[in-house]
Amino acid sequence: MTQLMKIQPFIQAYVQAIASILEADVTVVDQRLIRVAGTGDYSDEIGNTVSHTSFFESILKTGKSGIIRDVMKDPCCANCEKRTSCKELANLSYPIFQNERVVGIISIIAFREEQRENLRMHTEKLEEFLKYMSMLLESKLYTDEAKNRLEEQLKVVHDAERVWSFVGDSPKMREALRIGQKVAQSDSTVFLYGESGTGKEIMARMIHDLSNRREKLMISVNCAAIPEHLVESELFGYEEGAFTGAKKNGSIGKFELAHQSTIFLDEIGDMPLHVQTKLLRVLQEQQVERIGGKKPIPIDIRVICATNKNLAEMVAEGTFREDLYYRLNIIPIVLPPLRERKKDIPALVSYYLEYYHQKLGKTMLDFSQQAMQAMIQYDWPGNVRELKNIVEYLVNIVDGDFVDITDLPEHIMLSTADGKQMRTLDEMMADYEKRVLSRMIPKNASLEEKNQIADLLQISQATLYRKLKKYDLLS
Repeated sequence: MTQLMKIQPFIQAYVQAIASILEADVTVVDQRLIRVAGTGDYSDEIGNTVSHTSFFESILKTGKSGIIRDVMKDPCCANCEKRTSCKELANLSYPIFQNERVVGIISIIAFREEQRENLRMHTEKLEEFLKYMSMLLESKLYTDEAKNRLEEQLKVVHDAERVWSFVGDSPKMREALRIGQKVAQSDSTVFLYGESGTGKEIMARMIHDLSNRREKLMISVNCAAIPEHLVESELFGYEEGAFTGAKKNGSIGKFELAHQSTIFLDEIGDMPLHVQTKLLRVLQEQQVERIGGKKPIPIDIRVICATNKNLAEMVAEGTFREDLYYRLNIIPIVLPPLRERKKDIPALVSYYLEYYHQKLGKTMLDFSQQAMQAMIQYDWPGNVRELKNIVEYLVNIVDGDFVDITDLPEHIMLSTADGKQMRTLDEMMADYEKRVLSRMIPKNASLEEKNQIADLLQISQATLYRKLKKYDLLS
């Protein structure tokens, strides 16, 4: 299927609009000389090969416009087998380009004498008109190509990550999952509340993957990560020449990209007020207008948004629009912080241990009782994301078969349950000493090797052997 035929419904509506303006019939053919769209008598010939091939073949080959002023006299029509029965009286055609290559032709057709006379009298003006109509089609092809290319690139990532997993069995997390799964089939807006690292994007992906829109890519936008002066153009797109530095052919926005899919607006509390106003209009009217654009573009989207801020307070302070807040806050889902579901920590540790063992090819580790207790008692300000990163660090760093408390980062090792250190300084020093000796002295080390290590540590051989016996490291 040619690129023009892929957007056939758009082109058909396009030529019908042009025909109503010109009061003449219009047709579009692709580079295979298949009629893509047409009005009048040609509306019934869509999908058929055109007959006057020599005229169109010349335009496809040269990339230049052409005109037949009189079908019965023009040399291009001399060898056409349908010449005597042809209903056309005249034809003005202009090439359609994509990436500087001719991919089709748009033509104004005269079936009546007054139409032919009009075409003859205003050839230059009509040719200039067709030029701009061709450029608009080229822009449509460009944006569709860019959108498809981006979707294909992101689909690779999407397919690789299309596994969402919530580990644990705490009541608050079960309730969040229950609501998310229940509303997935709806198109209602979902608002995810939770601290950074609680899994808001994973929840959004789960809702999308369980919805009727799952075959389309979910488009994610981090509102806090886009510079304020670029937010509007990133979300809504822009036309060529809309501002200094605008790309040729303009740019498609994230809302257009999410057509018939889901758009996830993360950190929406960081969205500038002037963009909030336009967002509210987009959500209410289900159509978007590009910067510099002259007509709205209909969109069919499902919105999921998220924040780690208190939007109710922001509304009271005047930093977030009240009407937008109520428009978005239709189905709220609260994701609990990890400190409120600490009984899930052992299951999360086991899950990410297995994940990184497979990903990094490391042997299985386990946590000592003291190490796990420290993990449970730590408050995890970075929530599950922080826990995941710590487990990845340990899988990379720890050489033994298990993770001891001294393997943990210092801020976790010294975590407390009641404001007091979990262990005495002597206990922690002993653990550290054992860890150093076990790594410096290989198994079945010779007497000479042990004496060398004693010299390196600047302790006597007797002290070294006493410590090895104390920590059960003698071999």
